[in-house]
Amino acid sequence: MAMVYFVAVSLRTGLIGVGPLLPDITDDLSLSNTNASLLVALPPILMGIFAVPGGRLADMRGARLTITLGMIVVVLGGGLRAVAPGFLVLVLLTILFGAGIGICQPAMPRLGRNLMPTRMGIATGIFAAGFFTGAVVAASVTGPLFLSGDRVDDWRLPLGFWGALSALTLAAWLISLRFWSVPASPTVVRNTETSSTQPAGSWSPWRDRPTWIVAAIFGAQGLAYYILVAWLPSIYEEHGLNDNQIAILLAIFNMATFPAMVGLPILSDRIKSRRIPTLAASIIFLIATTGLALNPTGSPMQWIWPIGAGFGLAGLFGMGLLMPADTAKEGKTGQTAGMVLAIGYVASGIGPVIAGAIEDLTGSFDLALQLIPFVAVVTILLAFRAPPPRTVAPRHISSS
Repeated sequence: MAMVYFVAVSLRTGLIGVGPLLPDITDDLSLSNTNASLLVALPPILMGIFAVPGGRLADMRGARLTITLGMIVVVLGGGLRAVAPGFLVLVLLTILFGAGIGICQPAMPRLGRNLMPTRMGIATGIFAAGFFTGAVVAASVTGPLFLSGDRVDDWRLPLGFWGALSALTLAAWLISLRFWSVPASPTVVRNTETSSTQPAGSWSPWRDRPTWIVAAIFGAQGLAYYILVAWLPSIYEEHGLNDNQIAILLAIFNMATFPAMVGLPILSDRIKSRRIPTLAASIIFLIATTGLALNPTGSPMQWIWPIGAGFGLAGLFGMGLLMPADTAKEGKTGQTAGMVLAIGYVASGIGPVIAGAIEDLTGSFDLALQLIPFVAVVTILLAFRAPPPRTVAPRHISSS
């Protein structure tokens, strides 16, 4: 699972690193806010679309091969963005980049279920920690280290850097494959609450109610998270904060995600409940985003709201990554994760576009920010229907 952590890091650096670059890209290429938001919205949409074939490929051909293919696409699409001659080419490469991430991600729950079948919370925590590390590093480092302000096209250097980092990760992944193998799929001992009467061969996550509940939770948090990732700097600037204050608040928002993203899935294993951590994250999400909507810069609560928002959203993200392994039939974990990620990331991609369009129409992000607490209410209602964890009986180690 160590290499899965580093792969997860590389899947977030080039993704989250675009946020701090948006103002420079917008100015350099003379884009509207709506057009600029596509550079943030397209990757999650493509991540969702390609999660479906990625999940199926992981079930049919194995998680290791699926991650390898996805990483190759990530390296090509992500790195070549740095030399895109114009907006159209940049959009096409962004589509390729998002597709690569979409292929990779459903394989991670599949691999985690096989490697750590009785500790899925810990397995999820490992690659969730990789997502966290990549997001925090990209958000914290991209601006201060790469944007000097001397050149209008300074945004190209960090994109090239994150692409090179992904290439190094791919090389390390390929080298590591010869040193470890994947256990056979575990035998699932089903809970009656989530069991289906369908035979495993005919079962589909698209017809499974518990899986749809997980997908809705994942989609709701993603829609809110990507609005904040894309536009929270602009929202704070709109309310009169300076660059240093904005940087500190964004760092607080990102740092608050780690304990929830990693800790809540692990906690859910310990207490044998997915609902309690999911509900707790949803309530914190509601309180914090209500505060952001009503008074985002009122001292001293301006420091509390980003902590709560980051914690709540990350907790829902971690639980959303974990629960497909609870609802999946045996041999269908990749497809189930792919379906959840598909629904979730397509919903995520809609968020920044809506927020950008609202700003273009009204001249303010206030309305978009005020819609987020309603999303939080939805996650609270869905949390009461979160599936319970499943117990498994591990099988023998195979050479696959």
